[in-house]
Amino acid sequence: MTLLEKFLFLKPVISRLTRLMTSRQKFFLVIMLVFTIGFSLVETIGITAIMPFISIVSQPSLLESGYYKMAYDFFAFASPEKFMIFFGLCIVIFYFLRGGYCVMLAYLIKRFSLSMYKYFTRKALTVNLKIPYKVHTQRNTGELIRAIQVETVEVGKVVLHLLTLCSEMFTIILVYTVIVILNWKMTLVLTFALFTIVIILMSIITRINSVQGKISFSTGRTMSRTVKESLSNMKYVKLKGNEEEIITTYNNALEAKAKSELITHVLGAMPRGVLESIGFSFLIAVVVLIIMFNNNTSMIIPVISMYALALYKILPSIIKSLQEINGVVYSEEILKNVYDNLIQPVEDEGNLPINFEKSIRLENISFQYLTGAQVISDISLEIKKGEKIAFTGESGGGKSTLVDIIIGIHKPLLGIVSIDDIQLTNDNIRSWRKKIGYIPQNIYLFDGTVAENVSFGSVYDEEKIKAALIKANIWDFLSQKEGINTRVGDGGIQLSGGQQQRICIARAIYDDPDVLVLDEATSALDNETEQKIMDEIYNVSKNKTLIIIAHRLSTVEHCERRIRIVNGKIVE
Repeated sequence: MTLLEKFLFLKPVISRLTRLMTSRQKFFLVIMLVFTIGFSLVETIGITAIMPFISIVSQPSLLESGYYKMAYDFFAFASPEKFMIFFGLCIVIFYFLRGGYCVMLAYLIKRFSLSMYKYFTRKALTVNLKIPYKVHTQRNTGELIRAIQVETVEVGKVVLHLLTLCSEMFTIILVYTVIVILNWKMTLVLTFALFTIVIILMSIITRINSVQGKISFSTGRTMSRTVKESLSNMKYVKLKGNEEEIITTYNNALEAKAKSELITHVLGAMPRGVLESIGFSFLIAVVVLIIMFNNNTSMIIPVISMYALALYKILPSIIKSLQEINGVVYSEEILKNVYDNLIQPVEDEGNLPINFEKSIRLENISFQYLTGAQVISDISLEIKKGEKIAFTGESGGGKSTLVDIIIGIHKPLLGIVSIDDIQLTNDNIRSWRKKIGYIPQNIYLFDGTVAENVSFGSVYDEEKIKAALIKANIWDFLSQKEGINTRVGDGGIQLSGGQQQRICIARAIYDDPDVLVLDEATSALDNETEQKIMDEIYNVSKNKTLIIIAHRLSTVEHCERRIRIVNGKIVE
């Protein structure tokens, strides 16, 4: 990849960033660019001010003519020495102000970069919470967590890289202009030497960094997925005894990622040594040649001093620019993934009120996932309010998918879902979901208190929490511990299966829903515990519509209607 291609590569990066940024962020980005240009100008003034000072100190006779004499007469100095002292103090004050400007600019750029990270990580979470559920089912949770929490950091870093690159490039241009004016022949020779080396370094380093960036992205994803999957299935890990295989997988990815970052770090340090060696070797060679062919070096000392200062500033700026470009190249894959993550279509769902007084009606409902064949085919059904209804059938037949459509988690591909003759749409679907109490097959309890788990996603109310726990028939057990403040452990590990299920029932009825849904919620329990749980569920759902998905007939024996689903169709 040529140097021109590397710079052209920045165009799609900038394009992705600007598409993701808000108008306010773009405005502040322009402000940051103005500040960086201002700093480049300050840097140039700081360097060019040194040469006149050195010239006057080495040759006081310069004060007798030209601009030096005009300044000397304008301020009416009593002696050349006082003029030199004043000039020197002005330079010292300027450099202190320059230092303050530098600190302020670093603060503003970093703050802007962090604000970008906060915005993107928040937006990434928002987008992934609002995408259609059937899209979410195709994603790996470990990779999503990394994309939201870790990869969005890189977006802020890319912004930081680009702003710093702009600052360094402006500094290079301005300082270069000064030394061209000073001695264009000498400058062109130096430029040719340095530019040749820069092209060679860029061709090698950026090509390697692009590959290493992809490796780092891939291995980081593998590490996150391995941790998530192993810790979420600790019982199976212990049972199979495959800890070493998991550790090996993680370690291989870790070693590859560490090697990738080490290579990138070493390559980042390479330009500094090469460019500084060539630049200052050239300067020393010029001084040696002048000494060899011209014994009078007093006239050339200010020029050499100016070149030394210019190189002292330009070389680090060139090196820093290369590092910033490589930083962007290294983050290319991550930025692309964040961009694809953030621009995915989301569902705009509303809270328009919807009443449930009569029935839920499904008309000619069909559904299919993003991949695979049609799961539900032309189903029509009506569920009366207060009815106890069971969906049975073999696994994979479409029971859970049909219920997910009823409760508004999935949207039908074809057909209409109506609540009291009002069609369920994106405008009122959130209101409908709030009327649903859901008890899943796979219980999710996080490492917190019982109260936090029961009120999860709702307004915290101690009295309501206690009432829900009493209805779920688990309050007697909790009252012997720490009540609603009893900790459940990660995944509810400190509770038995029946106790976890009762906590889940309490969560489902906490907001007093109109519809209670059991998605094979007791399939993992023994018969005796299942019977107790089901008795409690029937008891708390006396005045509610109850929808049960189950395999066991004993689970649904008290239901008024049983509907068998086979291959996405109602057969009885």
